[in-house]
Amino acid sequence: MVLGGIGAGALVAVGLIRYAMDFEQVLFVNGLDIPVTVTAGSSRFTLDPNEHVTRHMRPGMMDVEVTGEGGTLARDTVVVTDERGLFLYNVLGAAPLYTSVIYYTTSSARNNDAGSEPQPVAGVPFQRLRSIDFVLTDPPSSMSMRKEDGQTMTRVHLGQAPGGWSTSVNWLLQTQRFAEANRLAEGLSRALPKTPGVNEIAFVTKISLARAEGLLASIAAAREWRDAHPDDLGAHRMWVHEMLRAGRGAEVRAWYADAVKQKPDSLVLASILARVEPAEEGIPRLEALVREHPGEMILQKALCMRYVRQRRWAEALPLLEAMAKGDAEYATYRDVHATVLTALGRREESARAFGKQLFEEEETEPLSLEDLLLYARLTGGSGRNGGDEVMSKLYARASKDMPYGVLQEWLSAVLGEPVDVQALRKVPPENPSAGAARILMALAEEPEFAARSIASVDSRVMRFVGAEAGVLLAAEFERQGDSALAARTLDVTAGVALSFEELQDVVHGRQSMNALGSLEWGERAALQLVLARKLDAEGKDSKAAYALVKKEALLPGPVTIALEHWDRPKPAHAVAGDSVP
Repeated sequence: MVLGGIGAGALVAVGLIRYAMDFEQVLFVNGLDIPVTVTAGSSRFTLDPNEHVTRHMRPGMMDVEVTGEGGTLARDTVVVTDERGLFLYNVLGAAPLYTSVIYYTTSSARNNDAGSEPQPVAGVPFQRLRSIDFVLTDPPSSMSMRKEDGQTMTRVHLGQAPGGWSTSVNWLLQTQRFAEANRLAEGLSRALPKTPGVNEIAFVTKISLARAEGLLASIAAAREWRDAHPDDLGAHRMWVHEMLRAGRGAEVRAWYADAVKQKPDSLVLASILARVEPAEEGIPRLEALVREHPGEMILQKALCMRYVRQRRWAEALPLLEAMAKGDAEYATYRDVHATVLTALGRREESARAFGKQLFEEEETEPLSLEDLLLYARLTGGSGRNGGDEVMSKLYARASKDMPYGVLQEWLSAVLGEPVDVQALRKVPPENPSAGAARILMALAEEPEFAARSIASVDSRVMRFVGAEAGVLLAAEFERQGDSALAARTLDVTAGVALSFEELQDVVHGRQSMNALGSLEWGERAALQLVLARKLDAEGKDSKAAYALVKKEALLPGPVTIALEHWDRPKPAHAVAGDSVP
């Protein structure tokens, strides 16, 4: 009887092993804000928001259908192989999942510094992962080790980043996986049609994908969005931006002039027309509209920005002060407010006010790198040596999206401060902020150094390099005769409503910079510096031009760095030892 019991137990164990070998683990994760029902093969189950469950599935082809409140959200045919590991089905690819390797040493302590860079696995609904030791659970801080494990033991962790599906979209955009980002965003539009901002995210991903295909594609995408949302100011501004990048400003002005004739009561169309007209026409139009429609913030904001673009700081300030008293969108204009105060000689006041606004925000509120950078430029330093309570808090908030060390080195590079090169070398080369820091360090040497660094970068890196540096380098490359590199640099520089033809016309004196009404102050200062250097190269008096650069460069950054470190060009007929005019 005992032997029979042992034999039966052995048969059960063998059966369990064979059962386990006949099936593979599939992890289903729902990163949406709504419950979904999943039908996978013969299994049917419900996943609540942000819930996950593991199912054992036989190898082979498997049909998966996901339904929500509004009907079918996804249909996929996937293949589960017998390769072992963990198979992941991430509904729509929405959950911000990532894998990382964790190292444990002989001291049984977890070495946080030695862990690998987390690898996002969002955006793709189904994929096979390596064997995972810790699945959506926090890894232990220490583990016991055997002698045969050696000095170091590794474990693989599958984690989920905070922020939900919006984090996944941002990951995909930052890594230029535009097709996956667009597919996810369109799925979100079907699944969460009532969620604020979802449709806008779908458009952002769509136009990002279109931009990768060229200007014509991005213009077409922006026009489609504009036509679908005729009363949306943002939709119109996006189309205008794409058209200006293509050098088609005249077409834009003609289109809005005709649109205003057809719909004279549309404040959106009137405000856009006044934004794209020459200043001598657009500003009087806006001033008249503001008088006719007091309290209409869309008009006051448009007039404010026209004043700012024309450097009419004193006239812009009252409009910004009115916004600060209660406008719901003031947060998007507070950087403009800080800039205007600085231009009026009130930089210390601007730094205090801007820092107070950022300091009083909740620590859970996301902090844009643009706000962090502006505060650093206002105060004149990265806070590397401590002592600034506001900066310390801002670093803590911003470090949620970027490692603290990388963040500080990037900020130091933007401001022209010494950079810890050894710390930067520890950062993976594909990290865009680290790549930007290297370009900015090269910029602080000479434009030729930056040319070597910038020749192969993409828009991910240039986002951290910034528009001011991008325009400066593009214009300088054009001045030196490398139009191909100039065009490429401008093309990958984000947020600049300046066509390459316009840049060429300004650099070569065929067009006045005052005719470009869409330039930010930093971009304007960058072009002005290149024009001053052009005078040097021609052997002409450049004293007044450099004085204008110093006036235009309101805050420390790429232009002031170049102004201090770049050797001034000498005319072609100069000889060694000649003084610069």
